[in-house]
Amino acid sequence: MKHPLIDRLATITGILLFLLAYLPLIVLSFHNHPSAADDYCFADTAVRYGFWQGQKYYYDGWTGRYFSNMLVHGSPLVWGWYDGYRFIPALLATALAGSILALVNELLRGESLKNRLQVVGLLFFMIVLALQSTVEAFFWTAAMATYTVPTILTIYLMAVIIRWYRLPNGLLNGLTAVWAGFLVFASIGSGETNLVLLILLLLAILAYRLVFLRRFDPILIWLVLVAFVSAWLLFRAPGNAIRMGSNQAKAGELVKSMVLSFGWLARSMGLWLLKTPIIPFSLLFIPIARRLVRHGSPVRELFLLPAGLVAVVYLGLLAATIFPSYYGLGIPPFARTMNVLFVFFVLGWFYVLTVWVGWLERRGRSLALVQKWPAPVWMLAGIWVIGSVGVSKSMRQMGADLVSGNAATYDLEMTERHRQLMLSADTVRIRPISVYPPSIFVEDIKPDRMHWWNRCQSGYYGHKVIVLDSTFTATAKP
Repeated sequence: MKHPLIDRLATITGILLFLLAYLPLIVLSFHNHPSAADDYCFADTAVRYGFWQGQKYYYDGWTGRYFSNMLVHGSPLVWGWYDGYRFIPALLATALAGSILALVNELLRGESLKNRLQVVGLLFFMIVLALQSTVEAFFWTAAMATYTVPTILTIYLMAVIIRWYRLPNGLLNGLTAVWAGFLVFASIGSGETNLVLLILLLLAILAYRLVFLRRFDPILIWLVLVAFVSAWLLFRAPGNAIRMGSNQAKAGELVKSMVLSFGWLARSMGLWLLKTPIIPFSLLFIPIARRLVRHGSPVRELFLLPAGLVAVVYLGLLAATIFPSYYGLGIPPFARTMNVLFVFFVLGWFYVLTVWVGWLERRGRSLALVQKWPAPVWMLAGIWVIGSVGVSKSMRQMGADLVSGNAATYDLEMTERHRQLMLSADTVRIRPISVYPPSIFVEDIKPDRMHWWNRCQSGYYGHKVIVLDSTFTATAKP
């Protein structure tokens, strides 16, 4: 039995670590502004040609990501609500935590609410801790719509599928299947990274239940069909050929791309195991895992799988998440792809761990000795957490941007720039921003007035030309 003091300290620590990751995102959210990179181009296209025509323009001329196209063409800029961007990162961070909570509630259905919330808080903490690019995860709308949104939808989809099996036949059961189909449609239509991952995951679940359990599941057949139709809609877009054309010389090598994907995965997993507290958290999770797989657990069946097969499928799915970068572009995955990869790495890690715990327990190799960890293990976890925070790029960037006042200065100067751009004039000369806080800033307009980012922004505000004049100096102070 866990000591009451350790139990209280663990609860407090879990809350503090969640807040350490969540609150900086919320505060920085209200310093957020539209990015010169893409945000104004999507908005100008939608305002100029209309919401649906703008999507058709991009579908035919750039990308088949029909759902993320819809999101970016319906951004707050399109409504004329500039300050709406201040709420998007906060809403997205909350949605990510909410999707994890939905999945944890299904997988840990026999655990207390306190334990489930602790697991959610620590998972969210590790995800933010390992972010390679905070701005691409939560602040840059184009990247959020293509990577973070479908990741959230995929996590939530898993919770919906598990819940479907517990529902009695009837209207709610049918509506849940339709809702799951929409989540598949939306996730796949947002980007190729989640497309590959989700299709392979659904096929793996379907194959396991057909081959090992001899069960025919209509919902899985339905979701796989929706997935393939959605993928067809994405890949048939004429714009894909234009967007991918410049990378054809380096892309398309199947075997090489597979080898590189597994190599990159091995390197990344090694770094994550060292730079995040996933190892000590895994040790502390084992007592929960034992309760999940014991007789009488309401979720035991979810973990009664062949442990070796689950581990192989897990690694294969993670490598498949990397594969589009090498096969489609011929380069290592971008930071935004690595953000997604870690989310599924950490969620899958604890699922696979629980499966292995159950496998060992069923073979008489009891893990009762780890039911109550001694104080040194808790001390190791604490030291590892502190060290992980210290080496975390995302934590350092967010903390520095807040403490230094750079985020506030950026906010003031961008607000002043927006006020200036709202004035009526053919040519507008604006000063460069004095600070570029890396946790919330992507790109600015260019000195070349004919650069397409400049032209998109000038078109949105109704100017002929926007000039970034370096002879001006920013004067706004926080």
